[in-house]
Amino acid sequence: MKMWQAMWLLLGTSTLLFVPPVHAVGVSEGAGQYKAAGPEKSGEEAKQIAIVPRPVDSFLKVHIRTDRARYHIGDPIRIHFSVTSDAYVFIFDTDAAGVTRQIFPNYYDHDNFVRAGRQYYIPDRRYDLEVTGPPGNEKLTIVAVKKYLPCLDEWHRYSKRDPYPASRDGAAGLVRRLESFRSEPSARGVQPIRPVPRENLWAEDWTTFYVMGTDRVPPPTYKVARYGRLEIESFPSEARIYIDGEYYGRTPQLIDRLEVGYHSIRIEKNGYEPYTTNIYLRGNQTRHLDIFLKRVEPRPAYRWKGIGFFQPRSEE
Repeated sequence: MKMWQAMWLLLGTSTLLFVPPVHAVGVSEGAGQYKAAGPEKSGEEAKQIAIVPRPVDSFLKVHIRTDRARYHIGDPIRIHFSVTSDAYVFIFDTDAAGVTRQIFPNYYDHDNFVRAGRQYYIPDRRYDLEVTGPPGNEKLTIVAVKKYLPCLDEWHRYSKRDPYPASRDGAAGLVRRLESFRSEPSARGVQPIRPVPRENLWAEDWTTFYVMGTDRVPPPTYKVARYGRLEIESFPSEARIYIDGEYYGRTPQLIDRLEVGYHSIRIEKNGYEPYTTNIYLRGNQTRHLDIFLKRVEPRPAYRWKGIGFFQPRSEE
């Protein structure tokens, strides 16, 4: 090959690079270094190249919106979102007072991996989301991440007591962590021959809605008693108590906070016939039951006498 003839090298799955000509195709002497074949040259003539990652096939974009633009405090809300590439989605809500909470993923909805080209919404049928205020503009921010990185475990720390955990920095804190884990070409002893496009690892979008006060007339509320009390005494005592099939201890017994309505009662004691009845318990009422159990007549018993036959046991 002539000295001034241009030469192109194709390095595996990397992009096609233009390299200044040498006497012949180089042979590898180390990571990223190639030396011309033939007589040994000085180190100044050794050429160094950069391995350039192939650009990503699809550019990640994410979109979020709400079902309405204005809400009253206490109204249900539905949030719609979609992505252009498969990704892991995180949604943060910042109210008018500046308090930020992570509302997805949450304790009731853990799986935040979504597919490209599909429309998603929260909440689903397992839980509800309501607008709580204070009144003013409220902001929703969504961050979609192409790869699940170890640092994302920090955004799965919800619990039953705190299903939508507060977040100090919200989406901005998540983006900073993603930037610290961004993959770049190795820079040790390598000089890139042209600017390298950064990988589209994450995408972000946001929307706002307005929260109005509770100007609507609230419906009237009526305080209705929900519980009553049941006092049960039996003769003889120490009988087992079953209410709606659930064991409540032995007589005598005062059962507090029993729900208003119909209940089935069953009293059992060995050697006595079971006693069953149905009662209706009213709110803030104490109902008394005095139960007399009927003794069961003993059946004839048999005892062993001799070999090969039984005789009735005589009554003592």
